[in-house]
Amino acid sequence: MPWQVKQWSSRSLEGSALKRLFSEIRDVKGELESIRAFLQAAERFKDADETTSAFVKQIRRLAFGIEDAVDEFTYQLGEGGGRMPFKRMCKIGTWSRLAANLQDIKVSLKSAAERRIRYDLKGVVVRGVKSVVGSSSNSNWRSDSVHFKRDDDLVGVDKNRDLLMRWVQDQQQRHRIVSVWGMGGIGKTALVANVYNAVKDDFDTCAWITVSQSYDADDLLRTTVQEFRKNDRKKDFPDDEGASSYRRLVETIRSYLENKRYVLVLDDVWSTNVWFDSKDAFGGANIIGRIILTSRNYDVALLAPETNIINFAAIEAFWKNGNRDCPPELLQLAQNFVDKCHGLPIAIVCIGRLLSFQGSTHSDWEKVHKNLEMQLTNNSVMDMMNIILKISLEDLPHNIKNCFLYCSMFPEAFVMKTKSLVRLWVAEGFIDETEQKSPEETAEDYLTELVNRCLLLVMKRNESGCVKEFQMHDVLRVLALSKAREQQFCIAFNHSSTHLIGEARRLSVQRGDIAQIAGHAPHLRSLLLLKNSPTFTSLTTISRSAKLLSVLDLTDSSIDRLPKEVFGLFNLRFLGLRRTKITKLPRSIGRLKNLLVLDAFKGKIVKLPLEITKLHKLTHLIVTSKPVVGSLQFVPSIGVPAPIGICSLTSLRTLLMMEASSELVHHLGALVQLRTFRISKVQSCHCEHLFLAITNMIHLTRLGIQADSSQEVLNLEALRPPPLLQKLYLKGTLSKESLPHFMSLSNLNNLGSLRLVGSRLDRDTFLNLERLPHLVKLQLYDAYDGKNIYFHENSFPKLRELSIRGAPHLNEIEMKRGAVASLTDLKLLVCPNLKQLPYGIEHVRTLEELTLDRAAEELVGRVRQKTETVISHVHRVYVGFSRNGVLAAERIQ
Repeated sequence: MPWQVKQWSSRSLEGSALKRLFSEIRDVKGELESIRAFLQAAERFKDADETTSAFVKQIRRLAFGIEDAVDEFTYQLGEGGGRMPFKRMCKIGTWSRLAANLQDIKVSLKSAAERRIRYDLKGVVVRGVKSVVGSSSNSNWRSDSVHFKRDDDLVGVDKNRDLLMRWVQDQQQRHRIVSVWGMGGIGKTALVANVYNAVKDDFDTCAWITVSQSYDADDLLRTTVQEFRKNDRKKDFPDDEGASSYRRLVETIRSYLENKRYVLVLDDVWSTNVWFDSKDAFGGANIIGRIILTSRNYDVALLAPETNIINFAAIEAFWKNGNRDCPPELLQLAQNFVDKCHGLPIAIVCIGRLLSFQGSTHSDWEKVHKNLEMQLTNNSVMDMMNIILKISLEDLPHNIKNCFLYCSMFPEAFVMKTKSLVRLWVAEGFIDETEQKSPEETAEDYLTELVNRCLLLVMKRNESGCVKEFQMHDVLRVLALSKAREQQFCIAFNHSSTHLIGEARRLSVQRGDIAQIAGHAPHLRSLLLLKNSPTFTSLTTISRSAKLLSVLDLTDSSIDRLPKEVFGLFNLRFLGLRRTKITKLPRSIGRLKNLLVLDAFKGKIVKLPLEITKLHKLTHLIVTSKPVVGSLQFVPSIGVPAPIGICSLTSLRTLLMMEASSELVHHLGALVQLRTFRISKVQSCHCEHLFLAITNMIHLTRLGIQADSSQEVLNLEALRPPPLLQKLYLKGTLSKESLPHFMSLSNLNNLGSLRLVGSRLDRDTFLNLERLPHLVKLQLYDAYDGKNIYFHENSFPKLRELSIRGAPHLNEIEMKRGAVASLTDLKLLVCPNLKQLPYGIEHVRTLEELTLDRAAEELVGRVRQKTETVISHVHRVYVGFSRNGVLAAERIQ
């Protein structure tokens, strides 16, 4: 057969196979959407019985099979690129195999549908998803059990109990709503029950209603009627059995409450609609009422005035009986258990029960502590913890639930940074796209929702009040990991759990060699190597096996180069190289057409290849090298040269840090989607075009400009910052003539944080900063050349953090009464001529922390000896010192 005929025959076969496969892919994509909708609803009923649970697991496996087939098809098609027909001809076998796999999946789906009918799985419908409401037995148990709580069952809640008691018994207000807000299991219900039982006899009637997540307004009012009738002291409740409509129920309750005093508890309220649907029944001119709401949702808590909300945080006390000492040999272990609980009462109770089944020797307790994670997920005494988490998760929208489970991949007590995690969530595809907000803004809304539901703990907020750092409660993390493993959502690998990986889609490696997981890699979509240093060989093996990987995070690993196989990961959307030793990226980076995030913050990359400009989907490009440490003088730039054509990446929302050039500043105006932008090596001649480009970045919230040297002057005359700007960082000598105009711009009204480095301010130019009324954080590093700083009355009304570092001539600071009225944190660092504390500091009653580092010795001596009475109101005072060349801080008070 002539070679032309063979070639035509092969192409014909390939075309036929591809045509059939395209048709199959279209069909299963539609099926996949239905399956995903089913699985989202299935979480509510999958635990109804073992048969239903097994069915849901099977459907989930089929969904994964479809995802694998679709992703592999996309990968294989993309690898061929359409430009190499001979290469694609070799894939006829691949197309046929994928088509056969999809046919097998269709057969399995049909079989599953028949099995559902055969075994009469109530409420389980794959198409036209049907959900069922679970039993209310848990709610009934809670409602009944709280009435038997004793005072000695409550630990560390005296302050909140007394406050709630005062609010309920207060005679000044006729009608009052109070709310108790906190995470599930923290003791809200027990606290309210204790107060309820103590005061209910002081009222004419009372009612305790535990609200189900799927409440019905009529049923809620009907239950309230029954409770009021049962607890009616005057026995004058109307005999109105016929009250069935909403209107009739409202009238019945209002009529009964006329001229009475009542207390009503609505426990575990999930939605504000509960109150809006029922409030008409409880008001009236001659009614005196106390309504107490408990909720794990902050929006519900806000139904009460802010002055009537108890934020029920974790308890601090643990030992219930002061007259029973813990055996000395168990004291440290007992404290370790308490630390695990983070003050969460339900966790303390459950771990206490767990220990009650053990012996009371050190070895017995040590064994429990060592295997605590396994005990928490396998021991029956933890069932209530699982119920609490299950209820919390069921109420979450599907995407937010995924974001929560994702947090469990990080190590115990790990402090997560919002910006980094949000980018991971977006790359994972958890975030719904909207026209009004960027995906990152929507992701931050998801995070706020998790915080408001008390599922995540805030560790630090930024100057705008948004969450900057957060943690996952240890006990919740263990239970979330169990839930994630059950759903094959993710696994946290710690060297000893290879057999548990199974078909998990996401994997975080905290200990062990990743070569062990190579056999499970084909299913992986995400691989996080958390401070784990893979060998070049093991990373090569994984990259070859996990061809459908979309997230690869190597943060803090010691790897110094990437294998070529990484750049063949067609689906890769996130590449994390933070603080690694990688010095350069190859030209093959241009093959990662789907890459959204390249994060090499504080790494060692000094140059980007030109091919980076081919990544048109890139939204976050973060490349900086580590700054020079130990110098207080002008620090060299830590950016990288900008490749020609970088401004063609118009989807960029984060760009840092590029070195300025004439070519770059002339084209920056095209990057109008930027939210965060930092640029280094700026020269005076760049300012006009650079500032004009920044004016066009209307979405910009964070801006950093770093001059090329201390001789280059930044003239801010032409800079019109975008109105959304919240954080500004300027490094270099500032033109004193341009400052008055710049600082008076109305566009700076949202500016909350300002850092100036090497600015050469004096007393007169410093006064211009007082024109920023909403400034929350001010840092002056090597920025002040004057001898004194004067804070006028009412200046900086919202400033909470003030840092002055490297002011060699500064010898006096004066704060007039009313200045810096919100200041909580003051740092005075490397001010060798400062011999006195700021005059007027005694008037700043909000100050919580003062740090002095390398100030005049006589001032440090007086502070150490606690003779400075003007700071007696400050909670924490630190003095810095040098020990063997290492800087440290000593807490004085």
